[in-house]
Amino acid sequence: MRQLTSETMPELVDYNQPIEESKDLMFGVDAAIITTRGGIPETSSRILWTTPDEPGLMLLIPPVHLAVLHTDTIFNTFWIAVNTEQWNSGMPNNVLLISGPSKTADIE
Repeated sequence: MRQLTSETMPELVDYNQPIEESKDLMFGVDAAIITTRGGIPETSSRILWTTPDEPGLMLLIPPVHLAVLHTDTIFNTFWIAVNTEQWNSGMPNNVLLISGPSKTADIE
């Protein structure tokens, strides 16, 4: 097993530019750390909610994502998540529900 040292650690890149200026950056990173709006155990889903700090490109482009889920945002069902978080009062342009790894069989 390879030991992590300052020479082998990946570079941490801080996202702090408007998305228009950061598109090339998104295609150059190996992974993104993102937060979740919540989780739904009934479907093993994570709710990803775009914001200016975490734009949709950050959720879609990097090949690896580390999603941080706070325990106080775990909802038993989708219906409870929608109502508790008051989604009817406004939503961003992009909301993703990720329910696990995709398989070719899921698409076929």
